[in-house]
Amino acid sequence: MPRIPTALLRKARTIDAFLPALLAPCRDLHTAQNELRWLREHVEKVAKARRAKRDTLVKGALLGQLVRERAKGKPLQYLLGTEYFGDLEIKCRPGVLIPRQDTAASVTHLAKLVRTAPNLPAELRVLDLCTGTGCIPLLFRHEFTSNRKDFDLRIVGIDISDKSIGLAHYNLLKNERIIQARAGMTNFAKADVLADPFGDLTIGAPLPVRSMLNHNKWAPFWDILISNPPYISPSAYWKTTTRSVRGFEPKLALVPPPKSKFDDRQQGDMFYPRLLKIAEEVEAKIVLLEVADLEQALRVAQLAQKLDVFDGIEIWRDEPDVSSSQPTNEDGFHVYGEGNARSVVCWRSEGGSWLGKSSSPKPPELLQDAPEETSSNSYWPPSYYQSNEVNFNAMPRFMWKRHMGDQRGKPPTRWRTPKTRWREPA
Repeated sequence: MPRIPTALLRKARTIDAFLPALLAPCRDLHTAQNELRWLREHVEKVAKARRAKRDTLVKGALLGQLVRERAKGKPLQYLLGTEYFGDLEIKCRPGVLIPRQDTAASVTHLAKLVRTAPNLPAELRVLDLCTGTGCIPLLFRHEFTSNRKDFDLRIVGIDISDKSIGLAHYNLLKNERIIQARAGMTNFAKADVLADPFGDLTIGAPLPVRSMLNHNKWAPFWDILISNPPYISPSAYWKTTTRSVRGFEPKLALVPPPKSKFDDRQQGDMFYPRLLKIAEEVEAKIVLLEVADLEQALRVAQLAQKLDVFDGIEIWRDEPDVSSSQPTNEDGFHVYGEGNARSVVCWRSEGGSWLGKSSSPKPPELLQDAPEETSSNSYWPPSYYQSNEVNFNAMPRFMWKRHMGDQRGKPPTRWRTPKTRWREPA
């Protein structure tokens, strides 16, 4: 890091005695002046609260302490205690990742697209994994309900950190104005995204996501899955993050845990296979996963494509709602917006229409063995008509659910959605 010119230090000292110390983390005079102004406003706010409790505060001493901590690299958001995420002011505490505005841009864009969809279910379910401060569920609800109040919106945020869950609950109480929403429409719970629901569980360890949903008697199927997981590789952590991030923000929320036989890149991508598997298990119709850059976005998009469960996959940049920019094509995937690649978006079934996507024609091989549509039952497989009894192995998925009610497990064969014709499993 280059040294600060002596002339700039002299100029800062002539403006305010506290400014030279802030030049180290800010690197320019204008930013340092802004941060000093925010710190002074925070001190005034704290002093006012103390006076209301008939307590006293030496404002100069508190300001000096905050400036010294900021000079050592402590993030401004931890010192002020909050950060804006979209239109919401989110409480921040050490040990929990600070919300970023590029994440807010993707969540806001998604909420605005979905809220204008005409064919939403009566209850829209949103699952946020690695929720941190709870900023993503709260912003999605804020943006969605600002335009649509005719739907029930149920949101659950999940994290492995007790600090995160506690802070998310605090932010929920601070930002939710409707008591009914606090009571049951927005929840946070502890679970381990990487845990195998069919593996051996350690006593005291967090439950896998599916097990946690079952334990809380929450719905097993969700319409939208969002996640901003740890996605920085160990080498990129030292090369691309700032001293402030490395020194004060939780590494657990930035770098996936080490795993034997995983190289540097595989460790950075560790969460995405599991997230896509969970999305498939909960039958999410829209999936939004944040990524570090375009290279990682393409790897995640290709991984989602290999699952062969999504009707479409695209990449959003930092500003996905910039309508003036034409989408580009990277390795066969459309990339929308301006800035760095930030999110991978997948959709299937009616999720495409929620995003305003026109349905694309199915490949010819999907239709080559399809029976002729002679009745309203043409979506049923030929083997169904050869039996007088209901055969769940031969029944389309949507009818299987209707017969099985709430006992909805994973069918033994792979199913097609009701909107596509039947093709016998291989």
